[in-house]
Amino acid sequence: MAYEQREPPQHNIFGIGNSGGDAGKSRLRYRLPRHLPRRPNDIYLDINSDFKAEQERGVSLLNKEGWVVVHGLGECLPQAITLALSLQSAVVSLTTLHTNTSTVFLTDDAHPSYRGRDQENNSKGYPAIHIKISLQQPPTKEASKSHGASKSS
Repeated sequence: MAYEQREPPQHNIFGIGNSGGDAGKSRLRYRLPRHLPRRPNDIYLDINSDFKAEQERGVSLLNKEGWVVVHGLGECLPQAITLALSLQSAVVSLTTLHTNTSTVFLTDDAHPSYRGRDQENNSKGYPAIHIKISLQQPPTKEASKSHGASKSS
């Protein structure tokens, strides 16, 4: 029985590249950041995100709640910036953007493909961006109710 040696994927869901190493000797497993805010107004982008769907979701959250936060990590920084600017231009009312950049340290686990070899951990820093888009005048309860009523009829 023959086995095919495959190279590990070049990017994970956050667009973070392979840490190197010999493809035949280990398999990489990317860990997610330890703490991700789980607010309904957070939009996390990865390289597989559907831009149009995330834009529609962001516009509806802005109209409903008055603010949204777009998060990008690794190669998704330009995508996050583009989404934030498109959300700003898609909303009729005035908006403000507040941008934070940071470095997120993630650990890559290199699982050995054969027994007798120790598991290796590799921690690296990746760039991250967090963009808060908020309406200067948040929607009122009456306006959101009338907006919802006009949609249903």
